[in-house]
Amino acid sequence: MDEYTSPEFSRSALLTIDLQRDFVADIAGTTEVLPAVRRLTHAFRKAERPIVHVVRLYLPDGRNADLCRRTLRGKVNPHAPGSQLAGGLLSGGLTDSELDPDLLLAGHAQEIGPDQHILYKPRWSAFFRTRLLEHLAERAVSTVVVAGCNYPNCPRATLVDATERDLRAVAVRDALSGWTADADREMAGMGIACLDTSEVVAAITRVGSSV
Repeated sequence: MDEYTSPEFSRSALLTIDLQRDFVADIAGTTEVLPAVRRLTHAFRKAERPIVHVVRLYLPDGRNADLCRRTLRGKVNPHAPGSQLAGGLLSGGLTDSELDPDLLLAGHAQEIGPDQHILYKPRWSAFFRTRLLEHLAERAVSTVVVAGCNYPNCPRATLVDATERDLRAVAVRDALSGWTADADREMAGMGIACLDTSEVVAAITRVGSSV
């Protein structure tokens, strides 16, 4: 880390990736990282920093899915219970059935609380064919903190794309399912900070105490 890559938590946003019921049930290690992600969402809300829950929605016929997932059926379908966010990620009395798939599939961010949104992504990266970069720029975000499911695929693509857009990036290793033995080396080689949940919570808490 140096002056160009060190996280700026006072200008950070939390991105949770694909933490939906179907993925939590199907992808190894995702249930286990949920408590850490809940700690992060609580800390970011308390510090009044932006949170974006990034989700997938597959049409029943698979036509909007990646080529490698076109044969996947019955997962994270719009309006289906399995597409909803995992429990404990939302606040303010919202239930897990609050997603508005029509709004999300149209490319709009769904507001679910003060500076808390849900955003649909059509491919691995949360930046690909979405308004995420504009959403972050409108809030003067310089640093993205990434947690969720499943590191080798969507979180990794999101982290790489963040650096390509000159954003500082943090991978929360114990809040990412599928974290690999080589990930610390790989991410550090791209200037991405690899931190534990406790380190991020401590940093964002300091930000909140100064607000």
